[in-house]
Amino acid sequence: MRNLRTTLTLIVLASVLAILSCNKYADSSYSSSGSNLPEDKLVTASLQGRVLDENGSPVQGAAVNSGVASTTTDANGVFSFANIQMSSRFGFVKVAKTGYFTGSRSILTDAGSSNFVTITLLPRTSKGTFSASAGGSVVVIQGDTVAFDGGAVVTASTNAAYTGTVHVFAAYLDPTDKDMSNHMPGDLRGIGTDGKETLLQSFGMMVVELEGDAGEKLQIASGKQATLRMAIPVSLQTNAPVSIPLWYFNDTTGKWIQQGSANRQGNNYVGQVPHFSWWNCDASSGTVSFKVHVADQSGNPLVYTYMQFVSSSFGTRGGWTDANGNASGLIPKGELLKLQILNPCGSLVGGANVGPALTDQDLGTITVSDNRYSLVISGNVVDCNNAAVDSGYVTALVDKMPYWAKVSKGVFSIAVRRCSYDVTSVSLAPGDYTNNVQGNGVVMTADTGKLDAGSLTACGTTIEQYFSISLNGQTYTTNYPIDSIGYWVANGMSNFNSLPVTGSAGNSLQFGVPALTGTGTVSASGFWLATPNRYFFQYGAMQCTISQFGNINGFILGNLSGALRDSLTQTNYPMTGTFKVRRTE
Repeated sequence: MRNLRTTLTLIVLASVLAILSCNKYADSSYSSSGSNLPEDKLVTASLQGRVLDENGSPVQGAAVNSGVASTTTDANGVFSFANIQMSSRFGFVKVAKTGYFTGSRSILTDAGSSNFVTITLLPRTSKGTFSASAGGSVVVIQGDTVAFDGGAVVTASTNAAYTGTVHVFAAYLDPTDKDMSNHMPGDLRGIGTDGKETLLQSFGMMVVELEGDAGEKLQIASGKQATLRMAIPVSLQTNAPVSIPLWYFNDTTGKWIQQGSANRQGNNYVGQVPHFSWWNCDASSGTVSFKVHVADQSGNPLVYTYMQFVSSSFGTRGGWTDANGNASGLIPKGELLKLQILNPCGSLVGGANVGPALTDQDLGTITVSDNRYSLVISGNVVDCNNAAVDSGYVTALVDKMPYWAKVSKGVFSIAVRRCSYDVTSVSLAPGDYTNNVQGNGVVMTADTGKLDAGSLTACGTTIEQYFSISLNGQTYTTNYPIDSIGYWVANGMSNFNSLPVTGSAGNSLQFGVPALTGTGTVSASGFWLATPNRYFFQYGAMQCTISQFGNINGFILGNLSGALRDSLTQTNYPMTGTFKVRRTE
């Protein structure tokens, strides 16, 4: 069994969610000083994540990269990498989408682990312009500015002096904002001038990008500097030092790197920077490790449960428990912290006071009560001949949350935990695997307790969607609705993918082709196939033949041929595949 772990680091904002676990605390031997931290090494690990926009909606078609691996997000904003090479201390993933600043996350990871991240993209907003020859100052938000001398800008690709209008795109992140962790790049660990890793306390961060009139990337000229001014948040002003190190974000390694300093002028930090990416005013901090187990009142582990540390100095940062209710990571040394455990409704259900900790902390088991409202939906499902469905499913949508239940011998039951006892709509849709059909949706209302849905009829709409991939004498399949199957068009590409959605260890895959307009043979790219125990990726050219291209809500049928490389043995195998996917756009 793989060693799957959850790492939760205060200020290390990309907390890792382990999809499964071997009931083991991971990396609990962390030591607090940078000189004694575990060695950074390349490991093979898996990574899944979700990309959201500024409104919390999923971002579809975003380009995602981790090392040499690449993919795109599906209609739910989800991406997945299986068995890729990552740094054990700075596993790094980047997300690019037109109209947004590049998002990223850095994680601590182990060999064989399965990790989860959430990345919220920041809109790439123009903040103003100035003449490159004359220089100028641009307001990012009230109190936060960036100023340039005349003749200080060059074209990034050639280093040639730029003399036109400079267009400034920028954003500021308030370190006291509880949502900062979702928007910032990497995490708040950095490499100091001594070459050692350290935990960072932010007093403000800013991203600045420069463009020319033709959209070309610009940069500060060698030997020149720009001046950043960042207001110190009111709650941090008492403890804000007179001088503070500046750190820039290296978007290749996923690390904050110390370079220069900013001086306090009143309640502002002012510093000069020689180039642009993200810049951060940070004080470094020592760390200790922690580990904790979270359980309910019956002793059952609380899986995938959000928990956060609250600090008067570091603000609020958090992450999730794993499939065994365990979490571990780094917290600031010598700080009085409050650990809070929240249910999915955002309600506080338990916690503990922690510290001031000078040594590593084993917080043991924390028991909490799940006080959400219970709703149990049950009923029967029959087929087109009014016979009980013995192999089927029912999907439900309650409070905008999806649920799924198996139908056996015509009976189903779905247990829902709600955040409110108010009356809400309940949408149900039955399906019959044997005949590959789904019935019309039924809408009811309910609050708490039990809802008898009566008899649902699974008859009418063909549900068959699938991928079937054959290589090295084996066939790997995914089938809707047990698996999520998606199709979308973005950036001139038609994209296909499939992910398991029932919590079982299934297969997943993804690939793209030039934007489809009809039948024919095209080249496929970026193909990968993840199975429960290994990962295959495209090796060389791959062909995709579309034999049917239906109207929207119709079906796309096709086949694939090419070669895949086994990530474990590095062996190449001929591959063939077939698929049927609903065209959604």
